[in-house]
Amino acid sequence: MSIKEQVEFAKEELTQDEKLLAGLIKAERFYRRNRFAIIALAVIVVAGGAGYMAMEYVKGQKLERANRALLALEKDPADRAALKSLKENDPELAELFLLREASRNGDLKALESLGRSGDPVVADLAAYHLGVWRRDGEAIRNYRMKSGALLKDFALFDEAYLLMREGKISEARERLALISEESVLKPAATMLEHYGVVAQSKGGE
Repeated sequence: MSIKEQVEFAKEELTQDEKLLAGLIKAERFYRRNRFAIIALAVIVVAGGAGYMAMEYVKGQKLERANRALLALEKDPADRAALKSLKENDPELAELFLLREASRNGDLKALESLGRSGDPVVADLAAYHLGVWRRDGEAIRNYRMKSGALLKDFALFDEAYLLMREGKISEARERLALISEESVLKPAATMLEHYGVVAQSKGGE
């Protein structure tokens, strides 16, 4: 390497060092001017991360306790301690469990209470099961007339069945005709309609 090249190389190195030094000086000045904001931001990030981790841990613990409570209730639905734990750790799941038990056992008082739930799905299903257990055609009709009723086809089927029991075959057929062709209940509705035809011919209507 020639002397000229060596001088140029040295100049280049000095220029790079000067740029690096200038950058460090700027960074230092920036830090001095904004150190409180930088420290505060760092504290917020660290605290936020720690808070998030703590929340996730608590959430995981609650989920584990809720699962244990639900498993205990599956073995013994009358386990009051398990039900209390489930309500404390997962109120929504507790309502679904209570709804299942009430609809299985025809617990009208529990169904009435669940019908006032803040969860629209629980309230909807409780209203349906309450009408079915009471064999209340009017309540079932009111339920299926509601916008967004989750079990509308089931309500139509139940209403038709109750009408047939009263001998109102033509009205029952009208309800069955409203059941969607894609509904899982359509085959059963067709069978019930056939039963209605048989009942009508036997009754001489």
